Amino acid sequence: MDILLCFSDRYTMPSGVTICSICVNNIEELINFHIISDRDFTDENKNKLRTLVSGYPSKYINFYELNDELINTTMRFENHWWPKYVFYRLFMEKMLPSNISKVLYLDSDIIVRNSLSALWNENISDVAVGCVIDALSGSIEQYNRLGFSSDYEYFNAGVLLVNLEYWRTHNITDRFVDTLKYKADIIKQQDQDVLNYVLHDSKRLLKFTYNFQSGFMYKLSMLGLDYNKYKNEIDAAADDPIVLHLSGMRPWISGRMKHPYESEFFKYKALSIWRDDYLWPCNLTIKTRIINFLRPFLSKFGICHIIQNPFDSKYKLKRI
Repeated sequence: MDILLCFSDRYTMPSGVTICSICVNNIEELINFHIISDRDFTDENKNKLRTLVSGYPSKYINFYELNDELINTTMRFENHWWPKYVFYRLFMEKMLPSNISKVLYLDSDIIVRNSLSALWNENISDVAVGCVIDALSGSIEQYNRLGFSSDYEYFNAGVLLVNLEYWRTHNITDRFVDTLKYKADIIKQQDQDVLNYVLHDSKRLLKFTYNFQSGFMYKLSMLGLDYNKYKNEIDAAADDPIVLHLSGMRPWISGRMKHPYESEFFKYKALSIWRDDYLWPCNLTIKTRIINFLRPFLSKFGICHIIQNPFDSKYKLKRI
């Protein structure tokens, strides 16, 4: 099994927790981890990751440095929210060895809770990618902007089972680059838009349990997709997802909004070599923190609204 993550040196701890969760729940699997980063990735953090995987049988790790010049000439969207490393996955076909025909890409805000073998063995021989629809796939704006029918569904880029042979045969990476060069005006959700634009008609949709996103657990009034259409799939995956995607929540940052399943992150952090690491400090300004604290009181006078917890309280993890 070949598993790919792309992250910067700063994200070593949360990414390491993801890797730890994979190792713990896939003890019998032979897994080659592949890490794409840049020249700023330190030897110290590489060695921490090597130490982590060496503690489990049949687990290996490989590092690849993406050329800064390549990124700087094609990535036009870097900002506070979207650093350039989020685009690294678009170049996996060029970066990974040619003898790898399939790879499972995972974001660094993911916890793997069970065996990945069923996901790995999904048949994607005739398509570019296996993926799960995005929790905001109900927005018609995305389809109008990207120019394809909502019948295709907009998918989430956090979990991708990639057919690298298909990518090589169909020049997928070059199509990504062309999209970034010539279609920049339609790209809003960064690399996820690029993936959807190029691969919308060459994908296989997979079960929600393989990428159970935070947005699937929102209250009905805040959902970004048709709950009646996907109710059975959401409910089937909710209490015991195989791949839990803590999308948008980042539990490793102190003071963030609580995620109903964030205990899974801390469970695997405690099993990793980062068990004693402090959480990242909250990046909210003092003014914003004070306002958030005062919101319940200020709202009574109509000065501001209470920040609503988006999560439906009915969702609970099944405990074994």
